[in-house]
Amino acid sequence: MSTTTSVSEPILHQSTRIGFTPPSKNQPSTHKKMKKRRDGASMFRSEPMKLYQMILVKEAAFECVAEIGKHGNVQFIDLNAKLSLYSRSFVKQMRRCEEMERKLRFLEKQVITCKPDIEPKSIDFTDLSAPTQAEMIQLDHKLDQLEKEFLDLNSNDYALRKNLNSSREFHHVMKLVDEFFQVHKEEDTKARFERSATTEDVEIFSKSFGFGGLPSTNEMPLTPLLPTDDNPWFVAGVLPLDKKESFERILWRACRRTAFVKTSDASFIINDPMTLEPQLKCVFIVFFKGESLGLIVEKVCEGFNATQYPCPKTSKDRKMKMAEIEGRIKDLTIVIDTTQTHRYTILKDLSFDIPKWLKNIQIQKSVFAVMNMFTVDTNGFLAGECWIPAAEEDDVRQALHDGFKASGTEVEPILNELWTNAPPPTLHRTNKFTKVFQSIVDSYGVGQYLEVNPAPYTIITFPFLFAVMFGDAAHGAILLFSALFFIMNEKKIDAKRIRDEIFNTFYGGRYIMMLMGIFSIYTGMLYNDAFAKSFNVFGSGWANTFNETQIDWWIARGARKKREFSLELVPETAFDIEKTYPFGVDPIWNIADNRLSFLNSMKMKASVVIGITQMTFGVFLSVLNHFHFKSYIDVITNFIPQIIFLTCIFIYLCIQIIVKWVFFSVNADNILGYDYPGSHCAPSLLIGLINMFMFKQRNEGFYDENGKVHRNCHLGYWYPNQQIVETTLIAIAMACVPVMLLGKPLWIRFVTSKRHRLQETKSVKSMRRNGTTVSAPTSPVVDADPPKFEDAELLLADELDIGENIHHSLADIFVHQAIHTIEFVLGCVSHTASYLRLWALSLAHAQLSEVMWHMVLIQGLHAADNIQDENIAFYAKPVVAAVSFFVFAVLSLSILIMMEGLSAFLHALRLHWVEFQSKFYLGTGHSFHAFYLKENLENAQLVTEETDRLADISAGQN
Repeated sequence: MSTTTSVSEPILHQSTRIGFTPPSKNQPSTHKKMKKRRDGASMFRSEPMKLYQMILVKEAAFECVAEIGKHGNVQFIDLNAKLSLYSRSFVKQMRRCEEMERKLRFLEKQVITCKPDIEPKSIDFTDLSAPTQAEMIQLDHKLDQLEKEFLDLNSNDYALRKNLNSSREFHHVMKLVDEFFQVHKEEDTKARFERSATTEDVEIFSKSFGFGGLPSTNEMPLTPLLPTDDNPWFVAGVLPLDKKESFERILWRACRRTAFVKTSDASFIINDPMTLEPQLKCVFIVFFKGESLGLIVEKVCEGFNATQYPCPKTSKDRKMKMAEIEGRIKDLTIVIDTTQTHRYTILKDLSFDIPKWLKNIQIQKSVFAVMNMFTVDTNGFLAGECWIPAAEEDDVRQALHDGFKASGTEVEPILNELWTNAPPPTLHRTNKFTKVFQSIVDSYGVGQYLEVNPAPYTIITFPFLFAVMFGDAAHGAILLFSALFFIMNEKKIDAKRIRDEIFNTFYGGRYIMMLMGIFSIYTGMLYNDAFAKSFNVFGSGWANTFNETQIDWWIARGARKKREFSLELVPETAFDIEKTYPFGVDPIWNIADNRLSFLNSMKMKASVVIGITQMTFGVFLSVLNHFHFKSYIDVITNFIPQIIFLTCIFIYLCIQIIVKWVFFSVNADNILGYDYPGSHCAPSLLIGLINMFMFKQRNEGFYDENGKVHRNCHLGYWYPNQQIVETTLIAIAMACVPVMLLGKPLWIRFVTSKRHRLQETKSVKSMRRNGTTVSAPTSPVVDADPPKFEDAELLLADELDIGENIHHSLADIFVHQAIHTIEFVLGCVSHTASYLRLWALSLAHAQLSEVMWHMVLIQGLHAADNIQDENIAFYAKPVVAAVSFFVFAVLSLSILIMMEGLSAFLHALRLHWVEFQSKFYLGTGHSFHAFYLKENLENAQLVTEETDRLADISAGQN
């Protein structure tokens, strides 16, 4: 068989055979170092993948595939996707494994539902060795025997319990009947029963039963039972307790009040023989006369699932029968207990063997499932295709070598590297810390092969953006301590294997919670906010400029007029710039009336700066993709115009914000070449940006020619040549739009037309060499000359996968580029506005925190201040304080931390998915799913745990 023959559709070029040489075993340390480097590098960009063709001899295929499954570094391609599952080569083996699994699950259910409880054992994931075929044949035979044995045990147990239940019911029936006749003698009962049917009753029931079904009053004898009647004049039995009242009512009406029904007040418990669920039942006695009434009573009993039992008529016979039944109950109880003990012993031993058997079955089932993806030829060879990480090639060859040795065959496996234009799968190696961040990115979409991975940057940016919206040092500390609790108890929690979905959501995100808590503490210290309170650590830069006499006079005046007064601290005199608070917001703003005006302005501008910075960073990441894929036209027609567009408008706005923060204050000064009169003339950046787009004429500087301050001095130009700079920036930004819109489509049109001309020229030259104009030569012509510029362009077109039918899709390319350009231009504006959610949610969180502090905790603590009695107040205040703090703590945890935290998390998620990743990340790839036996065994273990959980729920309900 030729090793270069294509065996599947995805292969586009014939492969070259690569000799199977197992890797040297004296390189473990070097291999570990390379693996560590690879794990770190694969976070920034997916691992390089290679497509291989694997050719195995049929006798060694099972051992080779099983050995590969131990490592989890190969993704097999299904070459039989068009075939049904029942038309594949190893369908018989798969059916046998499924049948064995069914039998094993049946035995496992017997173990789980056994009484007393038997704890199911877990699968040992450390040893992934595949069982031999002889072992599986023996296991199949043993499982078949055990299944038959337990089916017989269950059948016998059901029959014994059903017999026991019948004996107990019969015993209760005879006991009640005997007690009833001890109180009511038979003759007295018969006489009272004869007087029960009056003429009035007959008329009432004849009206009630005037329509079909039941016999009429003339046909139904309403007289009591006669002494000469040979038929039994009463029946007794048991029925479910919940049907007691309905049974009496229906029987009363069906028999036209000619039957007397007596039910026991006390109930007794009977266990269902199949499910062992307890059922409440009661005893009934029905007195009637005639065969017609007997048939009616029998049908009613059948409808209500009531069981009738024949009772002896005399008390002596009943007592003898009761003694006989009591002996039978004891014998049945002994037999059932002995059977249960034997059953428990067998199941106890099985509980240790079932995990081993389940592991062997799952391993064989998984291996045969992979072998069904191979194609089988007539010579007994299996050929398959698989994706292998380039760095794992040596490990895969070693695994194939080990499987080949274990099989004992003479034909070595062959691994051929193939070339294909199919997109390889994406693999990012993660650990328990980076896994949650990678899952956030993959939820948006799996990255394309070798595309820049946003996850490493998300590790920092995601918790930071969350903290900007959640900025409270105290709430961040609670998040941090919660995450540290999960991290410090990882081993205990993993050992318990908790399957609660909500708990696992928080536990799986413990590391992102830790970072969110740390960043929230940081931003809370910047905002100087903890439970809506500020801390004066470094001393405020503001000072009181009023003397005590003035303040006392204002306080007295406010008391007389019953109104509050407020002091206004003038920054020129009350603020010392040399004592500026060194870190975060000055604590005096916590008690200022204009606190919101100050904080809103600061947070809004900070949100714009943060948002534009992240968007710009995303655009710079896109150039890494362009260079890596050698798409230099995208660098020229997309990246450069995009970064220029951002710089001319949005980065220019960020520079204005920072300059305003740094240079403009309340003091008059010469700033940027203009005399600045004071804070009332600080430039308005938002209106200035609008005027920039409107090309509106404004005043130069802050003073006119006469030295007077302009009326709208905050709207004028505030640095020299601002009009020229802004006009130039707008012109450059607008010029970038047609470059983004038309640059790439026109270049593709130019390259494709050049390609077609080159192909036509080569075709003419080749025909001239053959001296004919009929057809081109059948063998390729090799030119010894070095490639010219046109040939290089042709190769470039091939690299970009520009097909011959590109002319039919140029319109689509223009439309796609137009959509991309419009999305970017409009997205820059909408995304910048979207980042204002950082300011909005931060404001909402701070205000809710303040409401909780003042309206819940403080008012609760002072609720008992109006109590006049000191003794009552002495005991009431601690109670009220404890209740208030409890309510405050519950509301803070539920609303401020959980609800507000979830809201901030979702908004941070949206900012990363839409505003950040859309600048460079496509997310249209498919993930690498390796064949890993451990993963399949974990799924099988989950089925066992879920069965155990459902059994516990069922037992708890019962």
